[in-house]
Amino acid sequence: MDEKKKLENEAQPSLKKDVLGTWLVASYGIAANAPIAVATLYFVGIAGIAGGAMPLVVLLSYLIYATTLIVIYEWSKDVASSYGYVAIMKKGLNSSLAAFTVGYGYIYQYLVAGTAGFGILGLASFLYLISPSIASTMPWLWALITVILTLEVTLVMWLGVKPGGLLNLVIGLFSIGFLVVTSISLIAVAGSHNTVSVFTASPVNNNWVLILVSMIFAITTFGGATTPIGVAEEAKVPKRTMPRALLLGFGLLGVGLILNSYAQTVIYGVSNMFNYASLPDPMVIIYSKYFSPVIVDLLIILVAFMFNSSIISFATSGSRMIYGMARDGIVYPSNFSKVNRHGAPGNAIILTGVIAGALCLLTGYLLGPLEASIFLITFGSFYVSLGHLFAALALIRRKVKLGRPDIAKHVLIPIISMGAYVATIYFGTYPAPAFPLNIAVYSAWAVLAVHVAVYYLMKRRYPERLSKFGDHSL
Repeated sequence: MDEKKKLENEAQPSLKKDVLGTWLVASYGIAANAPIAVATLYFVGIAGIAGGAMPLVVLLSYLIYATTLIVIYEWSKDVASSYGYVAIMKKGLNSSLAAFTVGYGYIYQYLVAGTAGFGILGLASFLYLISPSIASTMPWLWALITVILTLEVTLVMWLGVKPGGLLNLVIGLFSIGFLVVTSISLIAVAGSHNTVSVFTASPVNNNWVLILVSMIFAITTFGGATTPIGVAEEAKVPKRTMPRALLLGFGLLGVGLILNSYAQTVIYGVSNMFNYASLPDPMVIIYSKYFSPVIVDLLIILVAFMFNSSIISFATSGSRMIYGMARDGIVYPSNFSKVNRHGAPGNAIILTGVIAGALCLLTGYLLGPLEASIFLITFGSFYVSLGHLFAALALIRRKVKLGRPDIAKHVLIPIISMGAYVATIYFGTYPAPAFPLNIAVYSAWAVLAVHVAVYYLMKRRYPERLSKFGDHSL
């Protein structure tokens, strides 16, 4: 970095530096992924398509998502910025258009899909599933939960990045430990029913089409693992801490989720897993059969707390994206780049809470909390795929341009990652899912087109700002 650029960066509003070590950074990835919540809810969708081959699908999805993690791992050694994907697009593709569309798209991932869809409405929906009577006796409860969670998470974020990280770390490690211990117990109880066949396609009569289709959905099982790049500016020695944290978090997630997918499958019965998918809350039902009520209650409590941590993680990254864009004078007024006395972007955090809370209340009212949750996740997931696709392309271009690419890490692995996300975008669009999820998909494409149009309008009015957009990195 030349002296002029260094002075410009130092003159800009600054988040509090050197706050998060490796474990606290990793906690944001673990929290965003919410492993125990994923095991409770996501496995239902996977089993509905792949049946007894669910452990194979989870394992393959882990390996495929590992290609994405390696791409972001490589970028984390070069880029440390609150608007990580914006900086990646600019540095890798030298394109302010890509930086604008992909960066803004990630606000939808962080706030629409992660904070509102998966986190707030996901928790409300989970409580309705474990106690269906709530829907008739307290149909308004989801709205109250939305308001309480929005206020609570906004307060936690206002106090700085460390309190949220500590909360995420405690809940995340305890949840993964719970998954590991209870999974080993279930495997022991399963006895002779343990089998390696669940890591093959034989439970679905070697129908690899079903396996591949289920993976389009299952890849998102590990979708929060790269979220920590949003707190890069607040990490200690970020270009050293971030890569370590990404690997640490991803490793822990893999152990907990792969082991639990196997345990649930062999204890419920390989041939029964399509029936598993029809149950209202299969993991709770399984644990109720084989564990004491105290363990079941602990499972439910951990799921609720893990959803809460997921909200903190996604919302934190969303507020940092808004802060970074406002700092560059793009879309958001400079007022949103102001930092409070705790070293956090206070105005951006308030805006994050307002957006997420309003989205939940509006879509929940129109569709109901569960359908609204799926709708918002579907909309935001489009931009996750788009962002990871272009991050992989940017890495290839960057390393080839520098003339020192590692063929495996910088070419082959990014190509595999790109292929996975091209397939996800294609099969997520055609054939379109049933109403109202088709509206979510079409809306995502329409909003992308609007972004492109807005970019060119801004380029005519603020060419200098856009030419520098995405340049900030420690």
